Amino acid sequence: MNKPGLIWRTVRHLTMRQIVFQVLARIRQRPQLRFPKITPVTYSVAVPEAAKPLAYKEGMFTFLNRTYSPEDGAIDWNGQQQETARYGRLWTYHLNYFDFLNQPGLLPEAGVALIHAFIRQSGSLRDGLEPYPTSLRIMNWIQFLSRHQLQNKTINRHLAAQIALVSRRVEYHIGGNHLLENGFALLMGGLYYRSKRWFTKGAALVEAELRAQVLADGGHYERSPVYHQLLLDQVLTVLIALQTDDWHRSLHATFAHFLAGQAHQMGGWLDGITFRNGDVPLVNDSAFGIAPTTARLREKAACLWAVSDSHDTYTTGFRKQGLTDSGYRMFRLDYYELFVDVGPVGPSEQPGHAHADTFSFVFYADGIPLLVDSGTSTYEPGPRRAWERSTAAHNTVEVNGINSSEVWANFRVGRRARVTMLDDTPARLTARHDGYRQLGLLHERTWSMEPTSITIIDQLLNTRNRQKGVSTGVARFHVHPEIAVQIRGEVVTVGEWIFSFLSDSKVIVSLESYAMAEGFNQLQAGYCIRVDFSGSLKTILSLSQ
Repeated sequence: MNKPGLIWRTVRHLTMRQIVFQVLARIRQRPQLRFPKITPVTYSVAVPEAAKPLAYKEGMFTFLNRTYSPEDGAIDWNGQQQETARYGRLWTYHLNYFDFLNQPGLLPEAGVALIHAFIRQSGSLRDGLEPYPTSLRIMNWIQFLSRHQLQNKTINRHLAAQIALVSRRVEYHIGGNHLLENGFALLMGGLYYRSKRWFTKGAALVEAELRAQVLADGGHYERSPVYHQLLLDQVLTVLIALQTDDWHRSLHATFAHFLAGQAHQMGGWLDGITFRNGDVPLVNDSAFGIAPTTARLREKAACLWAVSDSHDTYTTGFRKQGLTDSGYRMFRLDYYELFVDVGPVGPSEQPGHAHADTFSFVFYADGIPLLVDSGTSTYEPGPRRAWERSTAAHNTVEVNGINSSEVWANFRVGRRARVTMLDDTPARLTARHDGYRQLGLLHERTWSMEPTSITIIDQLLNTRNRQKGVSTGVARFHVHPEIAVQIRGEVVTVGEWIFSFLSDSKVIVSLESYAMAEGFNQLQAGYCIRVDFSGSLKTILSLSQ
């Protein structure tokens, strides 16, 4: 691997702002809290009902399907004990988010005790003081304290110091969802302390980033349905706080209206990519059990719209959106739903959650997943993370064992596949990508939809006149582990559907074992249909009669 070339192909997409703040982030000292001399007065805000996943019970924490029971009651907030260290950095982040404060049934005194346990270790905190987990923790503390109308000078002083920390260390060097979370925390902090400075900075940051990060079709530009759900949930939480608050109107009279418009647009996109059974496709970095479901977000929004008529700020329901700019398409017919990815891997400057999955698709029949994305089970470096981001882990075509986009490390992308749309109608979709341009190849894929069948045509097109022979590729189709698969020659039965593979040259159809991520750190064994072909391949998915 040409390491200098790889690094150049990665960093050349960064914005000047990111580059400047990347340098600043590397020379800065470790984050430290600066406590106010006088504890500021707080003002409870309106908050949603406690609905976070159950993560703390009887002294035990469970995140990402990993459970931790602190020894002698001393909580390892830094994730440095033998047990917690092997769970990884993301697990430590979740511990420091404090989502459990807003899980149903948590007693106020139990939550306060956990907050004080955290405060006692303030001087030794590491990952927990990074701006991203601090931002999520600020949101959770304010909701918990407001819900129970709690006033505690020690907590209020510490919380104010955390908000000030985020204000000093906004994550411009990372961008993406991190910047939005920083903005949400400053907004809520501004409301909670009646701080014009924090509110104004948060509102400006959120407005600027939502305008930049929410595409015209309502999708978040990182193109992860789960991160989209998480961000929409935060937008709705802030709107709930704003709807009964008059203090902020003198600072930004139109902000709530703007935020409501964004919520409608984001909700409409989410409705558009959600399967009838409630699932979202696990494309890019996505996993079940991380974010509120689409149904839950609809309920949260419905409650919000129902009580907001007095300010004439919102309308009812999510705004229906057509899927265009995000590069996703959803085809819904009576017998099946087909979700297709024909878009860029992510925003040029922040594709950290992207996979090399161009032209992959997800296929549900009668509300049951048949062909799936292999999902995300870890952010930790290693073979599993590399495989889950690879082209081979998705329902698309791989050539010469090379990824269609140059994913590397944990969150890096070098060369990116560029997509050209050729045909985009309700019954037919054709696109071409140049992710194999270094091989002198283009991959073109067509999906044609009929009431009880789908035809997929793959072509590997030579772009170099001197190149001779027919290019070979591998098409993969990952079957959900709970669906029966039978192979007979060049025909495969998948549940009640028959898959046929045709080509002008010989095709080799086989089954590979793979492990689908049911969630973080949770795998289920299944089968992938592998089709080796040359030049072109026609795949027909048809419902057996």
